[in-house]
Amino acid sequence: MMWISPMNTASGKKIEKLMKKELTNIGLTFCVYGEYFNLEELTHITGFPPTEKAYKGDALKHRISEETFWEYKFASMETLYISDCLAVFEQKVHSFLEELSAFIKTHQLTALFRFCVNIYNEEVPALSFDTSALDLLHQLNGWIDIDQYIY
Repeated sequence: MMWISPMNTASGKKIEKLMKKELTNIGLTFCVYGEYFNLEELTHITGFPPTEKAYKGDALKHRISEETFWEYKFASMETLYISDCLAVFEQKVHSFLEELSAFIKTHQLTALFRFCVNIYNEEVPALSFDTSALDLLHQLNGWIDIDQYIY
């Protein structure tokens, strides 16, 4: 008779998943939006394609876009500090920050920093912004949205 480990069965995989400890993680989505602007021009400035984009009036999955937008979703990070996500953003945009800021101001656009905070095992993260983060927001005409989910 052959013995099969419970971890090699479908129910075993469910048990293994339950046993795996989830860690608090934070994701950042950076979005530039406004009435109308050239999405390809913004992509050229950043040097990387958006995760999602649309012009005002475009049909999206569940709605019509009310504004033109360009957004990039960064990978979630296992961290307790929202500043870690901002550091990754700053590192990615450092070389073209002035050009991005000028583009946003010229076209009267707004930048949104949308944080998605998934809290596991009562590991509550630090949601603080130092003066350099606030300066970055100001340069990009940005504001912050934080969604928190507790599991």
